[in-house]
Amino acid sequence: MPLKADNPLSATLLGLLNRLRREKTIEPVAPTTRCDGLRCLITGASSGLGKALAFDLARRGAALTLPCRSGIPEVGDAIRERTANRAVRQLPVDLADLDAVDALCDDLAAQAARFDVVICNAAVMPRRSRRTTQGFELMFGVNYLAHARLVQRVLDDGVIPNRRFADNAARGRRPRIVIVTSEVHRTAAPLNLEHLGRYVAYGALDGLAQYGHSKLLLATFAQQLSRLLQTDGRVDVAVHALCPGAVNTNLAREAPAWLAPVLRPVMRLAFAPPERAAEPLVYLAAATAIEGETGLYLHGLTPKPAADTACDPTVGDGLWRRTAELLERRAPDA
Repeated sequence: MPLKADNPLSATLLGLLNRLRREKTIEPVAPTTRCDGLRCLITGASSGLGKALAFDLARRGAALTLPCRSGIPEVGDAIRERTANRAVRQLPVDLADLDAVDALCDDLAAQAARFDVVICNAAVMPRRSRRTTQGFELMFGVNYLAHARLVQRVLDDGVIPNRRFADNAARGRRPRIVIVTSEVHRTAAPLNLEHLGRYVAYGALDGLAQYGHSKLLLATFAQQLSRLLQTDGRVDVAVHALCPGAVNTNLAREAPAWLAPVLRPVMRLAFAPPERAAEPLVYLAAATAIEGETGLYLHGLTPKPAADTACDPTVGDGLWRRTAELLERRAPDA
């Protein structure tokens, strides 16, 4: 029976096991490879993995737009100063509020912004269940629903050039959407689309089950979107997903007090630093070797299929439709 990431201790052990047994099968993008002219939007870039990714892409010359809830302006200032890249801007957004996501998208559309790469990286893992502004459970609302709305809007508005939703297909390099999920999506309970978005209460010991649920939603969403963004067998916009592996970030900052003395040193000593964990993200965002491909899933730098449920077209289609209904209604089921 596989180890399930349904409590803080088992999740830590699973992260360690995955890191120990994972083989690197793809060479990371060389440090000398430039990304001049590449226009990237990254969520969750104020700390951890997203911040490391932003520094890496900025050093390569990419133009960055960083929607953030915190870290404005100090994160952007630090990136500009240390990379000598002036094409870095931050925009305020609270992913726990769908109205704030729409306001961000309205601004991008009004500015006629265009992106070559959109990276959905931001995530939360609270100690206890909380609600978003619209009343959804926080991990469902931030990790999944806000990113689904963001992607929907930038496609509909043509901010990511595409044929299907905006009829403004890009010339040359295909745009890419990269979604950060997690290997814990494999041990999540099967999706109940009828109850999608229903508020779930949890505490410190059982919240990781809801985190895994949000990551299964993201993995399924990525596969469905990769199917939708193909026209007559041609990739219109590439959509890829990945688990960065066990990363030493502040995602577990709300871990129970009794676990913190164990968790922090384990993460510091055995988990990958964000700079190394960002390598597969840079690969999916910038590698020329995957031009024309879509639907890739990486665990670190190892390609593998996502879970069967995530790859099921029937489940993906149902999730797409139910998500649209929730975004239209803007409220969870009672």
